[in-house]
Amino acid sequence: MYNLFEKKPVQIILLVCLGVFVLEFIWMDSRHIVGIAILAVLAYFSWQHYYREPNRFIFWVSIIIIGSILIDTVFFRIIIGIVLAWFIIQYLQNQSAEKGDVRVVKFSEESIQESEVLYTNKWFGRQNRGTEPYQWQDYNSQTIIGETVIDLTQTVLPKGEPLVLVRHLAGTIKIIVPYDVEVSIHHSVFIGSVDIFGYGYDQMTNRVVHYQTENYHQANQRVKIYTSMIAGKFEVVRG
Repeated sequence: MYNLFEKKPVQIILLVCLGVFVLEFIWMDSRHIVGIAILAVLAYFSWQHYYREPNRFIFWVSIIIIGSILIDTVFFRIIIGIVLAWFIIQYLQNQSAEKGDVRVVKFSEESIQESEVLYTNKWFGRQNRGTEPYQWQDYNSQTIIGETVIDLTQTVLPKGEPLVLVRHLAGTIKIIVPYDVEVSIHHSVFIGSVDIFGYGYDQMTNRVVHYQTENYHQANQRVKIYTSMIAGKFEVVRG
């Protein structure tokens, strides 16, 4: 099936949305513009201290009011339409792939084997790996909104550099590491917080950070962790 979201169509859609937004912004009631600006400033500063209860209330009230103002605009409706169209297209493509015959493509005589994966991608919700003992596999998952918990104390890590790769749009990522295992962590986030063994940042904006325990390169037991998210909390603890 033709993919409507290739590079060129995406650029066109973004330009159209930007043009509609600019036109609506020009003709929008000046009272709405001032109100949105004030609410945006309130939301920004309350997000800077989101850990305080009053600031959480101010942040969400500001976001809800901004949304209620923009909900009647053509720009907002276009964005909602694009999101719905994207989900429908992805669903139809997945259904088509599942119903179609599996086609094995062989380019050489080299023999390979497909192994069963012990985890799955989830669109929404909680994914917990490690509620009971399991055999190690390098971890690679993605979630739109939800919580991912990976407990490394329930498995035996192999020698070398086993890999954990997690991608989130929004939510929480928590990884539990045994006390005798060294870690190397690469984390990318647009808006969020980081807590690595009690060290990190309450608030980060558009940052990439790298943490590594002191004896990582000399350790027999070690793990490399790559995580990325748009918004949310990333936490690594000993267990």
